[in-house]
Amino acid sequence: MIARIGKTIDELSVGDSAYFAKTFSDADMLLFAGVTGDVNQLPINEEFARKTRYGRRIAHGMLTASFITNIIGMRLPGYGSTMTRQSVRFVKPVYVGDTIEVGLRLTEIRSGNNEVDFAAEATNQHGEMVMSASGTIVPPVPFDDLT
Repeated sequence: MIARIGKTIDELSVGDSAYFAKTFSDADMLLFAGVTGDVNQLPINEEFARKTRYGRRIAHGMLTASFITNIIGMRLPGYGSTMTRQSVRFVKPVYVGDTIEVGLRLTEIRSGNNEVDFAAEATNQHGEMVMSASGTIVPPVPFDDLT
């Protein structure tokens, strides 16, 4: 079996971009709460959430932010990539049933450090920004470069 890797630093360019979109389901939010242990009532209890400023359940912010790792690990740079830094700003709430699209763009490449900086933005089905983010990625290195 041949292991696959994503794009290496030499295959990346500033401005490269990738996208991921998903519609949030009730199961997504409950599974995220179960996996993380974050059982804040706002994302999981409709009766509680109705009494808040949001009027209904909202998704965990980090569930939305985790879509960035889908792009980094699966699309750009892809398999074998890691994220070493992420800064996130949540702009609007995300609700059950919202379709969120996250776009990620490479903003700087530091070949000597094998690091790539990115900017990301998430919008809902109405075109409203719900999250902005930035961070640093370490792309994979070819297996024959590993010592």
